[in-house]
Amino acid sequence: MSSTYLHPPRDPDVAAIVEQLSERLAALPDELDWLQSLAASGRTLAEVRGISPDELDALYGVGNDLCNEGSFHHALPIALQLVLHEPREPRYSFMAGSCLQRQNQPEQAVLLFAQTLMLRPGDAAAAYRLGECLLAMGRKEEAREVLLETIELCRENERYRKLYDLATERLAILNC
Repeated sequence: MSSTYLHPPRDPDVAAIVEQLSERLAALPDELDWLQSLAASGRTLAEVRGISPDELDALYGVGNDLCNEGSFHHALPIALQLVLHEPREPRYSFMAGSCLQRQNQPEQAVLLFAQTLMLRPGDAAAAYRLGECLLAMGRKEEAREVLLETIELCRENERYRKLYDLATERLAILNC
């Protein structure tokens, strides 16, 4: 395998997927003109290549499993391919942002969390992650605004109690 990571995923089928998608990502600079014209046409890469939503969801499942295992470096090529193929799906941009954030790349993750919020306004988890990335980048005022927004999004929803607590703690540290 020619990937840049030190070890492949344990599952050989997953390793093959990661390798194939990593190679596709490496070839992207050669396809930029075509991808720009595709975006202008309003069609997605998945539509052009005939990839069904079910196939994308299956690939999302593989990437999600890798994230749950903490293998963000292996999940990243999958997540980025998903975003490229179906940029209108917020789960894909959230996963890609999470992978980048976990690999200490907040500058790139910010863009994907912002995309998630554009696609799914009111997404408290994406707002919180965006705030974390902005804070990591030293953009304290913007982080403060996003964390306040996160707290508001979580305030009335018991399901987001832990996220509310995390955002409140981050904000308190920021205000010190």
